[in-house]
Amino acid sequence: MSKRIGKTRFNTTPKGPGTAILIGKGFFVSIIVSLVLTLFLSIISLVTENTYIDYYMQYVMVGVTMVSIFIGSVYATKQADSKGLIIGVIIGIIYVLLSVGIGMEISQESISLFVLANKFMAGIAVGILGGLVGVNL
Repeated sequence: MSKRIGKTRFNTTPKGPGTAILIGKGFFVSIIVSLVLTLFLSIISLVTENTYIDYYMQYVMVGVTMVSIFIGSVYATKQADSKGLIIGVIIGIIYVLLSVGIGMEISQESISLFVLANKFMAGIAVGILGGLVGVNL
C-alpha cells in the first residue's frame, strides 16, 4: 500500500490560547503598564516642586491611558497573530469602562456623555492601532 501524502481531513495541530484569554492577558498588561507609569509620575510629582507637572497632569494621564491600551493590544495581538482589530477594540473598551467606573466611584461625580464618548473613541482608536501593530510584528 502506498502512503497518502497530502492534507488530512482534520487539522491536528494544537491551537494557541483562545481569544478571550488573550484579551484578558492584554487587559492585564495594560493595567500593569498603567500602574507602573502612574507610580512613576507620582514619585516625580512628589520629588519635584514644579508647578507645570501639576498643571499638565490631566494631559499626561490621558497619555498614560493611551500608551497602556496600545501596549496591552500589541501584546495580545502579537500572541494571537490574527484578529488584531477585534482584540484591540475589546481591550480598549474594557480598559475605558474600568477606568471610568473606578474614577466615578472614587470621585463620586457623574460624567457627561460627550466626555464618555470621547474616551471610548480614543480607547477604540488606540486599541485598533495597537492591534494592527501587534499583528504585523
